[in-house]
Amino acid sequence: MLLPVVAHNIFIREPLPAVASLLLLGLLMVNILLLSLDRRAFLTPPVTLLMTLGLILVSLYLGQNYSLYLVFPLVVALPVLLHVRWAVYLGVLTGLLVAPVVFTGYDAATGVVIGVSLGLTWIVSAWLVFAVNEQSRRLRGMAITDPLTGVYNRRYLELQATRSLQYWQRYRRPSSLLLLDIDHFKRINDRFGHSKGDEALKGVVRVIEQRVRRSDLVCRFGGEEFVVLLSECTGENALAVAENLRRTIEETRILPEGGVTVSVGVCEALYAESTEHWFKLADAALYIAKGNGRNRVEAARVEIQPADAIPATVPHWR
Repeated sequence: MLLPVVAHNIFIREPLPAVASLLLLGLLMVNILLLSLDRRAFLTPPVTLLMTLGLILVSLYLGQNYSLYLVFPLVVALPVLLHVRWAVYLGVLTGLLVAPVVFTGYDAATGVVIGVSLGLTWIVSAWLVFAVNEQSRRLRGMAITDPLTGVYNRRYLELQATRSLQYWQRYRRPSSLLLLDIDHFKRINDRFGHSKGDEALKGVVRVIEQRVRRSDLVCRFGGEEFVVLLSECTGENALAVAENLRRTIEETRILPEGGVTVSVGVCEALYAESTEHWFKLADAALYIAKGNGRNRVEAARVEIQPADAIPATVPHWR
């Protein structure tokens, strides 16, 4: 958009808009170079668009009425590059600044046509951006949520668990995993049908979501297993949360035909060497809870391995 302005101003010997156009073009190229090197750009999109608008206005007030048509790509760029509030602010500002030029340089009918065209251009661009963002949001939601229960799925859980483990390793911020499994879930499906089994899954999720914090993550791990990722939570506190969930689920009449129980395995990030190891430890604790009679909570049992002996660096001369 700037190259035709630069060429025309050099051709007609207008030094001010030509120098301004070259300066802005150079700044934009430096910005692009910084972004390509994964570095922070020094010109934000609002500042860049404001500078472009200023350049167009300078050209307009110097009598270069063809520059008015450069406002159209600028108006299209507003919703694409900016958040809604900034796009509205700069859109209104653009209209207020361009209006005097339009209605003094053209007759009233032409001015109205140009004004309406600019407004429609902005509205169409904003609607398209909104539609694309909304579709992207829905697709992201479908990719990371379980369609039956509405909680997050295993893929999203693994990403967040990896991040929580990294926070523990770097900043010593505690996190804990609760792995819950509905006891005798196959009996529910066999006795009452799969629709009742689905109701049991949803009912357990409702109880869990009511008993954990908004900062905690509830995920369906697979089948009748669920995971709760407790942020800023030590193993001791996680055991208390797990016991509260187990007791509440047992006391809640999740199905009209009767209640359900869960077994829970608990593991703190302290004992995990990797995300996969963390899940395995929680699963081992759940296995112990199942083996000890179900409807109970067990913590991961981790044996402290002795550190490897440091090899001698001084030879034994004696």
